[in-house]
Amino acid sequence: MCIGTACNFSTESTGFSEKFPGLRSSVVALNGLFHLPIYRDYLMSMGVCSVSRQSLDFILSQPRRGQAVVIMIGGAQESMYALSGEHRVFLQNRKGFVRLALRHGASLVPVYSFGENDVYRLKVFATDSWQYLCQSIIKKYLGFAPCVFWGRGLFSANSWGLLPFSTPITTVVGRPILVPQSLIPTDEEVDHYHRLYMKGLEQLFEEHKESHGVPASTHLIIM
Repeated sequence: MCIGTACNFSTESTGFSEKFPGLRSSVVALNGLFHLPIYRDYLMSMGVCSVSRQSLDFILSQPRRGQAVVIMIGGAQESMYALSGEHRVFLQNRKGFVRLALRHGASLVPVYSFGENDVYRLKVFATDSWQYLCQSIIKKYLGFAPCVFWGRGLFSANSWGLLPFSTPITTVVGRPILVPQSLIPTDEEVDHYHRLYMKGLEQLFEEHKESHGVPASTHLIIM
């Protein structure tokens, strides 16, 4: 649901501007969502922008320094594996954000939200099932994957409903990875900084996991 991202980077509910003075965060979302009446206006009221290349280039090319773009890299594919107690990210073949950073000389900053997978329960289908096939086809053409999920009821935490479970979500922000500007990035440059980002994300997870209730034996799975 990207609740941690929405609360921490689209609002001032957790004091983003005080923690990161001089930065202006722009959360980006699926371009198709901006074709939905009313919902589009709701997203725009929170400062959410389209994840299209034109939109990202516009934000990062602004003369004012401190423009930060917040991208949910795993996207719809990652949402299909958001199981409670598991920590999986789809990142191995997601390199477009690195190429974007190189074109603009923008730093890459690893970010992870603990507790995000615990606010709802998700039904994960086997990859050889017809349900998974339907999810994949819809994701391919519409950009999002319909998921079977449930939460708690309105009056009781033990009843079934669509309200999120009462569980904390903590977003941790890693050290910036400085990226030089390269208007036409090579594959070698992209691969190099992609590896640095994955390593930085793993280190961030390992550094904070136990203080947020994750067992020491649990590791981040990068798919």
